[in-house]
Amino acid sequence: MLAAYFVLALLGLNIAQVRPQEALRALLFVALAAGLLWLGLRAMMKNGQRAGVIITLLLGLFFTYGHVYNLLERSLPALGRHRVLLPIWLGLAGVGLWWALRKLRSLGTATRLLNLMAIVLLIFPLYQMVSWGLRQATGSNPSIAAQAGFEQITVPDPAPDIYYIILDEYTRADVLQNEFDYDNAAFLDELRRMGFNVAACAQSNYAQTELVLSSVLNLNYVAEFADFAQDSDNRAVLRQLIKNSAVEEVLGEMGYQVVDFETGYYFSELEDANFYFTTGRRSWLSGLSGFEVMLLRSTAGLVLVDLSQVLPDFLSPDVEQPLDDKRAQVLYTLDMLERIPGEIDGPKFVFAHIVLPHPPFVFDEQGNAVNSTEELSPEEYSSAYRAQVIFLNQRLLPLLRTILAQSDPPPIIILQGDTGPGRVSHSGRMAILSALYLPGYNETLPASLTPVNTFRLVFDAYFQTSFSLLEDASYFSLYTAPYDFELVPNQCKP
Repeated sequence: MLAAYFVLALLGLNIAQVRPQEALRALLFVALAAGLLWLGLRAMMKNGQRAGVIITLLLGLFFTYGHVYNLLERSLPALGRHRVLLPIWLGLAGVGLWWALRKLRSLGTATRLLNLMAIVLLIFPLYQMVSWGLRQATGSNPSIAAQAGFEQITVPDPAPDIYYIILDEYTRADVLQNEFDYDNAAFLDELRRMGFNVAACAQSNYAQTELVLSSVLNLNYVAEFADFAQDSDNRAVLRQLIKNSAVEEVLGEMGYQVVDFETGYYFSELEDANFYFTTGRRSWLSGLSGFEVMLLRSTAGLVLVDLSQVLPDFLSPDVEQPLDDKRAQVLYTLDMLERIPGEIDGPKFVFAHIVLPHPPFVFDEQGNAVNSTEELSPEEYSSAYRAQVIFLNQRLLPLLRTILAQSDPPPIIILQGDTGPGRVSHSGRMAILSALYLPGYNETLPASLTPVNTFRLVFDAYFQTSFSLLEDASYFSLYTAPYDFELVPNQCKP
């Protein structure tokens, strides 16, 4: 039970980002390992209760090592070193073994207390998961399209394909120039030559992807769909706004086929789409998942991770598998986007959330594989971010040309960042790339167009609705307090 608790506790803390089944392999592994260790020690000692007490003590030390190390590394760096903490932990293990072997006499009492402790501990993550599931279920709103204001809509004949391509943390040209010393003019000029309208001063409405997608796909600010308390961190409503959005619902009713891709982020995966593409890389026999690497780093396994450069291969865990998975997902999505016009009949709504240039950084400028460390200096971060943008630009231009060349009638293409990068000012965080390909639309777009108005404009221009554009506003908030908003004025000069 204690081994299971440490896995479930980590899952409970991250239940908003991790599917429960992603923890199943780790849960089975640690439970099996703990059981086998107990059976072996019981056979050696001829006493199951004493073996249970010893295994419990060792599990507690093993699974708390990484948490203590990371805490000390941030608050007391002198102690946050393996050469300091590891001897202390080994000493505690020695004292615990001595006590359990030599001093502990009331084995029945100790066993009952430890069982009770494990049961009480398990209650907390189980409560987190159950309450999250209930919030998800009750957060569903089948009338979201009506709330968004869809009353009258006309389907054009022929209906154009719609591509909504989200580039995670792709920022605006001026921020790229000022913060990352990169001139993005050549890429933007080529987009304009292809017929895209680039909003020179575009800002996001929110500083977090879930808020952005909830707003964009439902044509309004999220405050219009629910009453969010400032101190709340409940994202269940946001998930429902994304997975049961007004855009998907209305386009589906008009005969559009929905196309979506695996991203590694549950909230942006529309698994009920008509075509849902995955790399198929994850299986019970594949390498460590992102959740498993996070679990490993919270245990004494962190020692093996940090010393992997000097340890033999069989002792070095492969913690780079999640980076390989991300790289494969990005490449697969880019490849499939290029193939979709010729392989899937229209009309279709293609929703592609590409988690680039968002870290972790996995490409150099030429698209070669790199595995960036978690801790990057400002200079390293700037260089790595810039490389992702350069690589992405090189892949996007031929991809977009292919979509345009193979689509009849001409498609609607929305190419937008969700937010700006993380290591910039609040205004930099809100600055995004926004380029729209709108065939036959001859009106000038606002230079400061925000994402909330994207589909309002598309539906008004092509489906004869009468939404009109909302006032553009940008609200910054921290991940720990997503609804505690700070208004960020747009100071960009077009």
